[in-house]
Amino acid sequence: MIRIYRADTALLPDEEAVLRNMVFLDEGRKRKVWQCKNLEDKKRSLLAGYLIREGAKEWRTKEGGLQGDAKPLFLSYVYSEYGKPYLRGEKNLYFNISHSKNYVVCAFSDREVGIDIQVHKKGKGDIAQRFFSMEDRALMEKLAGEERSSEEIFFSMWTVKEAYMKLTGEGMRQGLDSTVIEMEDDAGTTLERDADGIWKQGRIRKKAGKGAAYFKIYEERDKISKYSMAVCSYDRDDDIQREEVRI
Repeated sequence: MIRIYRADTALLPDEEAVLRNMVFLDEGRKRKVWQCKNLEDKKRSLLAGYLIREGAKEWRTKEGGLQGDAKPLFLSYVYSEYGKPYLRGEKNLYFNISHSKNYVVCAFSDREVGIDIQVHKKGKGDIAQRFFSMEDRALMEKLAGEERSSEEIFFSMWTVKEAYMKLTGEGMRQGLDSTVIEMEDDAGTTLERDADGIWKQGRIRKKAGKGAAYFKIYEERDKISKYSMAVCSYDRDDDIQREEVRI
């Protein structure tokens, strides 16, 4: 199971709202908020801390069979070799955070998970020519001809690659062109399209053939911008729940 929580920085309209909601954060997160140099970064950092706290609390309650107040929730972190965070003392509970513009998202799972969200920006499609693998560029051209604009396809694929990097914990060290995105399984069957025929699910693997993972893509739109979001795990997981969080 994967749970995805999302919050909008519009929930925190000003500095006063940020200060008022600092009470929900652990001491480490409070320090991170104060280290932010501008208001928008403070909002995103605060909401990240809030989603981690509330997500961990809800997971313990629903999946662990504990009452929400059964024991105090003190958040402490340990980090992998490359800096991926984990909740200290929480077995079989993994999380990952991402943000873009005014949205912050956090994924929780009982296994390793990676998530990424990106606001669509003009003029970014040429990045694919420089940093995507040859196989990915071919897939991008194929899908752009079948479904949507090349820019929309690019951001869908970009979020998949970012989510995979965060799943492995290796980040940019492994390189965008070191992975290949696939929309078919070993039998050549398309993994999933939505009601409009848009590709939403597939696999990503290292070109060396190891470390394959499954992903799911979501497209979001607010009054101003369009977003792509991808969540990635080593096992295919069709039980993905999403929740909009208010603070």
